[in-house]
Amino acid sequence: MRVLFLARLFAGLKPSLATGEWKPAGMPAIYHLLEGLAQDPDIELLTVFCSKDEDARFTYASRKTLPRIGDTMVLPYRRVFGVRTLDAGLTELDSSARIMSAAARFQPDLTYANYATLLPAALLARAGYKVVLRFLGVVPHHRKIAGGGLPLFRWLLRSPFAYVVSSEDGSDPATVLPKLLRPGTPWSVRLNGCDVRQRLQAEATKARGSGRDGCPVVLFLGRLEPYKGCLEFIEAALAALAAKPDGANFVILGDGPLRAEMDARVKAAGCGTRVQFLGSRPHAEVAHRLAAADIYVSTNMYGNLSNANLEAVAAGCCLLLPTSDASVPLDTVTDGLIPSDVARRYDRNDLPASLAEALCALLSTPDEIAARRARTVGLARSLIKPWAQSVAEDIALLKSIATPEGAAAAAPQTI
Repeated sequence: MRVLFLARLFAGLKPSLATGEWKPAGMPAIYHLLEGLAQDPDIELLTVFCSKDEDARFTYASRKTLPRIGDTMVLPYRRVFGVRTLDAGLTELDSSARIMSAAARFQPDLTYANYATLLPAALLARAGYKVVLRFLGVVPHHRKIAGGGLPLFRWLLRSPFAYVVSSEDGSDPATVLPKLLRPGTPWSVRLNGCDVRQRLQAEATKARGSGRDGCPVVLFLGRLEPYKGCLEFIEAALAALAAKPDGANFVILGDGPLRAEMDARVKAAGCGTRVQFLGSRPHAEVAHRLAAADIYVSTNMYGNLSNANLEAVAAGCCLLLPTSDASVPLDTVTDGLIPSDVARRYDRNDLPASLAEALCALLSTPDEIAARRARTVGLARSLIKPWAQSVAEDIALLKSIATPEGAAAAAPQTI
């Protein structure tokens, strides 16, 4: 079975593609599946990564064999006009033409494409290839299409895909997908995996409250971008420290465009000894940090079942999450999967004040932190599948779709 795998050249994968040494960071849903497909003896895999941003490391189309994922192509961003809109459009057309040519030579039994490669995926589907389209959750862009906007994207999404699958990241994709897809297109929504046993073993060997001065550790994990609520988190942390100067140590894991501004606000408040910015760290260290944290805070405005949040669940953290918003809807599934006796909620419409208040309340009641940690560990055992199991199920689904019968009998579902 030949599988053509199309994906964006994500930031966490760029070092691996540049050096030829496979050390992925971030995007576990992508790289775990790639590794599983490459290691399956029944599958011949060709992976194509498409650059969406200018990068001096990727200025021309290249092809190489990488450890653990095999035959790989990288398609560059085309900077010709010096105008972002024009260059991005040219890049899409150039990448799509190269992918169509590669598909004609490779003759895949199945193409698996993440949403960032929608144009070539849709063209392949309309050309008669079996294509599985993968969403990593839904964002405002998708809701705009579902509401009738962006007609080109609407046409692309109504291509005859063999199957569509989305991560359940708290963005409630099950309410959006039927409005995006061609009627009758089979689809499913599923939680990503997480290596639960590894995280729980780490949790069992690390003492909580092990921050400097023996204070509780409050951890934020994620890329430092506006939709992650980074600035709101920092303001809430500073407000909590103003109320309880020695109440906690705050740790921020991740990097991004807002780091400098966050750091400046911390220094201006004179809280540099209580707030640490550790940047992006290797996955093993992230697991260690989660295991040693007392409270994990998520301020993700797009959904709160992300990979980072699932790892915090698996690590047994006391969780602080935003309330859901039924009007969007957003995080209504999260409410059902992570109940209120496990995660404490703050009002998403009253940030940062509501988060600061919740932090102060938890830091004043260590018994509640301990009780919620214990409930989180119990939830992790029943909620989260190891990555190996999740990938095996994905591959079994792809093999079934690639059969002559395809996915015609599959019904829309959530997992």
